[in-house]
Amino acid sequence: MIPDDPAPNPTSRPSGDTAVPDGDPGRPSRGRFLVMVLAVAFAAVGLVSLAAILVTAFLQGTVWPGFVLASYFCLPIAFLLMVSLLIGSAVARRRS
Repeated sequence: MIPDDPAPNPTSRPSGDTAVPDGDPGRPSRGRFLVMVLAVAFAAVGLVSLAAILVTAFLQGTVWPGFVLASYFCLPIAFLLMVSLLIGSAVARRRS
């Protein structure tokens, strides 16, 4: 290779290879994307309900039990989903 030649593209395949790859390595699969969206949604609902609890307590009002239940369940579920994404990413990275 001489200095003026462009570097080969590591993601390109030989022209004879027609196999479909498992997916773009920089892009998550549909299942992982769904888990990511669910984790963000649960975390958002849990944090909004926690903020509602704190604002209600600051205003010395009665806290609606639905906010408490949403905080109790949504935040741990979001945490577990995020941990599962981390473990899945570590396993996928180890395989490659």
